Amino acid sequence: MLLRIVIIFPILLSALLNFWSYQTITGTAFAQSLLSDRQWLEQNSEVFSKTKFTGQKIPLRPSDLSSTPTDLPEPVRAHLDTRNPSFSIAQEVPQKPVLPSVQSENRNTFSSSSFLSRFFPWFSSKEQSVALNSYAASEKQTGETQKEWANLEYSGVKMLVTDIENLLISDPEAAREMYEEVEDQLMIEERTRLKVQLLYYLNEWASAEQLANAFLRERPQSQMASLVFYFLNKSLLSQNKPLNQNLIMREHASKSLQPKFRSDFLHMLSDEALLKGDLFTAIQYRLEELNNLETAKSVNLEKLENLLKKIQSPEELSILLGNYPNLTWLQDKIFEMKLELLAKLKRHREALKLLDQRLVVARKIGDQEEVEHLEQIQVRFITALNVSPRRIGVILPLSSSSSKVARLAQETLNGLWLALRSNEFPDLSDNMSDNATPQKIEIDGNSEDPDDSASGLASIKFEGSWELVVRNSHLNPEITKSAVRELVESERVIALIGPLARKTSEAAAEEAERLRVPLISLSLTDSIPELGEFIFRNNQSWKQEVYELLEYATSELQACRFLILYAKTREGRQKMKLFWDAALLKGCEVVAVEGFKDEGQKSLVNEFDTFTGKIQRMSAEDKEILNELKEKEEPIHNFDAVFVAIGSGGVSNLRLIIPYSAVYKMKKTTFLGDSGWNDSALPFAPGLKGVRYPVFVDSFFPKSKTPAMQNLLRLHERILYRHQNYIGPTAYTAYAYDTLMMLMQLLEDERNHSHRNLRDSLKNMQIYPGVTGNIRFNEKGEIQHEMQLLTLRSGKIQPLN
Repeated sequence: MLLRIVIIFPILLSALLNFWSYQTITGTAFAQSLLSDRQWLEQNSEVFSKTKFTGQKIPLRPSDLSSTPTDLPEPVRAHLDTRNPSFSIAQEVPQKPVLPSVQSENRNTFSSSSFLSRFFPWFSSKEQSVALNSYAASEKQTGETQKEWANLEYSGVKMLVTDIENLLISDPEAAREMYEEVEDQLMIEERTRLKVQLLYYLNEWASAEQLANAFLRERPQSQMASLVFYFLNKSLLSQNKPLNQNLIMREHASKSLQPKFRSDFLHMLSDEALLKGDLFTAIQYRLEELNNLETAKSVNLEKLENLLKKIQSPEELSILLGNYPNLTWLQDKIFEMKLELLAKLKRHREALKLLDQRLVVARKIGDQEEVEHLEQIQVRFITALNVSPRRIGVILPLSSSSSKVARLAQETLNGLWLALRSNEFPDLSDNMSDNATPQKIEIDGNSEDPDDSASGLASIKFEGSWELVVRNSHLNPEITKSAVRELVESERVIALIGPLARKTSEAAAEEAERLRVPLISLSLTDSIPELGEFIFRNNQSWKQEVYELLEYATSELQACRFLILYAKTREGRQKMKLFWDAALLKGCEVVAVEGFKDEGQKSLVNEFDTFTGKIQRMSAEDKEILNELKEKEEPIHNFDAVFVAIGSGGVSNLRLIIPYSAVYKMKKTTFLGDSGWNDSALPFAPGLKGVRYPVFVDSFFPKSKTPAMQNLLRLHERILYRHQNYIGPTAYTAYAYDTLMMLMQLLEDERNHSHRNLRDSLKNMQIYPGVTGNIRFNEKGEIQHEMQLLTLRSGKIQPLN
C-alpha cells in the first residue's frame, strides 16, 4: 500500500504542475487574442463609451512616459472620429488585460533551479532550461506588446500637437482647448513651447514674454530654445519693445529655425538694424535669407533692391559682393548699381576697370550680345574721361641734391626731348636759339624754389603735336602718388613715363594700377612690373645680362669654373647672386667669391692672394726651401674665367682690379664684365695690357649701325652739341627715347586711345626696332632687349663679332 502511494504521488503532482502551467500560458494567449479579435472589440465598445476624460491636470511621473494609456480624452476621440470615420477599432479598445501579475508569478516560479531540485529530484536541468526559455519568450512578447502600445500613445499625442499648431493662427481658442486636454501628457519642453506660442497668438504677449524668458534661463541648450527665442522676440515686437540682444541665441536661431520662422526672424533683425540707421547690416540679414535655398523663395527682392540702391559707397557694394560671390542676382544688381554710383561720383577709371573685368567674363563664355552692350558703356566712360591721346605724363626726380640722380634725370629728359623733336629734325638746328633748349629741359639740381619749372611743374608742348606734362617726384613716395593722381585725373594723360628710383617707382606703379593707366617705369628694379597688369619697365635687365654672358662663356669659351668679384652695391650684389645661381644651374662651379668697396678701396692683394692660392698653409720646411732657391710662390689658377660686376658708373674700380691680372699671371684668363664695363672711360683704365680681350655685355652700344641709333646720334648732336661739356647719348637717354617713340607710334592708331587698349597693345607688341635693338615686353610687362656682346680691341669698345 505504501509503495503504491509513493508511486502515485509523484504522478499526481506532475499532472497538477502541468495543468497549472497550461492554464498560465493559455490565459496569456487568451488575453492577447482578445486585443486582436475585432468581433470582441466591437461587442465591448460600450466599455469605452462609458469612460470619460476627467481633465485632471496631474503632472506626469517618469514612469508614465513608458506606460500604455488606458483611455483617450473625449476631445481626442472626437477629433479622431472626424479625421478617420471609417476606423473605429482604435476608439473602442478597452483596458489591456493585467499582465504584470502573471509575469510576476512566472518570475517567482522559475526563480531558482536549486529550489525545484530540492523537492523534485527528477526535475532535470534540461527541463529547467526549457521552462526558462519558455518564460523568456513570453516576457519578450509582452515587452514588444507594451512598446507597440507606447508607440501608439506617442503617435496619437504627436498628431494632436500638429493639429494644435495648425489651429494656432486660424483659431487660437480651439487650439487652447485642445492643448488643455493633452497638456499633462506632453514633455515639459514641448508643453512650454506650445504654451508660449498659444499665449502669443492669443495676444497675451506679456505672459508669453515672461514664460519664454523663464524657459530660456533654465534650458538655453534645449532643442526648443530657438523657437521659444523667436516667439519671445515676436512678443517683444508686438509690445513695441526692443528685441532681445542675446547674440548667441540670435546666431543659433538664424541658423536652426524652420525656414518660415527663419525668414521672419531675419526680417525682424533687418528691420531692427534699419531703425538703428545701420543700412549695411540690414541688407546683410536680407542677403542671408537669399543665400539659403530653404528661405530664398520667401525673399522680397523688390525691398532688397530698394535697400541696395540706398548705399552710396562703391566699397560697401564690393564688400557685399565679396561676401556672397555665388548670388547671381546680387552680382547683376551690384554691377549695374556700382556703375551708376561710380559715374555719379565721377570715378570713371574705376568704372572702366569694372567693365574690363565684366568684358573678360563675357568674352570667355562667348556672350556676344553682352560684349557689345558692355563695349557701348565703355565708350561712354572713355568719353567722360576726356583723355587726351597726345598728352603723356612724366615723373622724375628733378630737384635731387645727389649729383648722380640729377645727372640720370637730365639724361632721361634729354631722351624724351629728342623723341619729341624727332619729326622736326630737318629745321631743328636753324630754328633753335642757344638758350631755347636749356629753358625747356635743363634741370637745376640746386634749385630751392619748388614751384618753378625745374622742380617739375613743366609742360613741353609743340603746337598741333605731342605734349609732355612733367612732375617732380622729390624722391618721395607720397608726393609721387599725388603726382600720378594729378596727371591722370586733372591733366588727363594717356600714359605715364618714370620714375627712376625704386621706392618712388613702386609708389607710382601702385597708384597707376589703381587708376588703370599704363605706366612705363625707367627703374633698374626688375620687380616693378609685378605690381600690376598696367605696369611696364624699360631699363637694363640684369638677369638678361648675366644669362647672355654665361651662355657665351660656357658655349664659346668652354669655361665652367668661375671666380666672382663684385662691388658691394645693390647692383653688384644682385648680379653676383644671379651669376652664381645661373652657373650652378648649368652644372658649373664657382671657385671663389670676393667683394670690394665701391669707393675707397685701395688694395685687393688679400683678395687675389686668397683665390689664387698664395695664402695657404705651408710647412716651415717648404718655406725654407723656397727661400734657399730664391723662388716665389706661384699662384694657382683653378678657374677658367673671372666675372667682375662693377655696376653702373663703376668703371673707376677697374683701375684697381685690372693691374692685378699681370701681377698674378692671369693674362690667359678671360675676364667677363657686366654693362658697367661699357663706359667711354674703359680704354683709359691702367693695366689693360694684362687683360686679353675682356668680354662684357650691354643692351646699349652707341656705335651700333642700326638706323634708330644713327638717328639718335644725329638728333643728339644737333640739339645738344652747343651745351658745355657735351657728352654723347647715354643708356638712360636711349631708354627714355625708345619709350616715348614706342608710345607715340602706338598712339597714332585711334584704336589705342584708351588706357586699356594702349595697355593691350604694349603687351601684344611683337618687335619695336629701337635704339637698344629690337625690343618688346613679355607677358609680365618686363622689357626684352637684344643683348650685345662687346670687347676692347685696339683701345676701342667694339662688338665681339
